[in-house]
This record gives sequence, C-alpha cells and structure tokens, in this order.
Amino acid sequence: MGLIKWLQKMFMHKAGHIYFISGPSGVGKGTVINMLRERHPELVFPPSCTTRDPRPGEVDGKTYFFITKEAFQAKVEAGDFLEYAVVHGGNYYGTLKDKLLIPAQNGQIVIREFDVQGFSQARELLPRELYTSIFIRPEGDNLDELVERITARAPISDEEIVKRVESMKKELALANIYDHQVISRHGEIEELYEVVAGLIVS
Repeated sequence: MGLIKWLQKMFMHKAGHIYFISGPSGVGKGTVINMLRERHPELVFPPSCTTRDPRPGEVDGKTYFFITKEAFQAKVEAGDFLEYAVVHGGNYYGTLKDKLLIPAQNGQIVIREFDVQGFSQARELLPRELYTSIFIRPEGDNLDELVERITARAPISDEEIVKRVESMKKELALANIYDHQVISRHGEIEELYEVVAGLIVS
C-alpha cells in the first residue's frame, strides 16, 4: 500500500488535522505561532530535527531534536522525513513524519511552520484532506518593511539583505499554492493573530 493511501486509511475516522504556516522573514509568522502556543495549549507544535549544535537556552526535543549528521542520514535513508534540506553552514534540518502524523492521527491539531521549499515537498507526500496551508504576506507586498523588521532584530550585511529580498520574492511568487493568504499589517499583530487563529481553532 502506498504512503498516501495508507495515510488516508489511517485518518479516515480521525478528527485531527495539520496546519502549515509559511511566509517571508519578518512577516510575523513566528510571533503568531508563539501566540497560538500560549493561548491554545491543546495544539501540538512539533519541533524540527537538526544537526547543528544547541544554542544557549535551547532544549532537545522542545526547541529542536538535535542529532548527529550520521543519525540524520540514517533517517533520510529510512524515509523518516516529510521534508529536509541542507542550510546555513552545511547543517541539516528536517521534519519527522511521525511527529506530525501521530498527533493528528490521535485527533489533535498540529501546527507546523514551513518555508515555501519545505511545504512544496510536504504537499507532494500528504493526502490533500489531511492538511490546510496558510501563507502570511506583508500588506502591499512591502519588502522594505520586512527588511526593516529583520534588521531591527539583528544587524545583517548588505549582501545578506540582497539574498533575503530575493528569497522573499520567490516565496511571494508561490503564495498561490496555499489554501489561504493572510495579510500582515504593520503594527497589527493582534489582528493577524485573530485571522490565523480563526482559520485553525474556530
């Protein structure tokens, strides 16, 4: 039995669901997800798996699942990831299938932040009825405002800014593959939260 048919059978009588949330850097998706976590403890927020070293304050199994590159590669070969990628500095990041699918199978609502690349991979593997996707975009697609938000958090080089802007443009170009597009208005994070939460917990 193929993966998609097996998942369809597994979820046939379950009320669980997976929500993917994406959007360019600085748009407020992380803040909204943290608000959902604080206000709706019944929701499930599975962390990613990574090969990078933990930073101060990060907790294994909560912030990320921290594993070696050898262990990560073994999971790739076993087909354990819904999606994975090699990113900054050659570190691996990936989403373990069972961390999303088991809670949803048990009737829980699962929230997962994804970049567009990750979501593009994931949507090819999951039955359509198992997930809903939400893309958060800046009002008027104002990339200058996003750059201001990013640089306010931490200084970055001009070269990095150019890379970020190009990435934002590519992400916005793929927004139409999502079920819902939500506008993030400057200074209106509570409004943004209410719209996103309304799609998930209404």
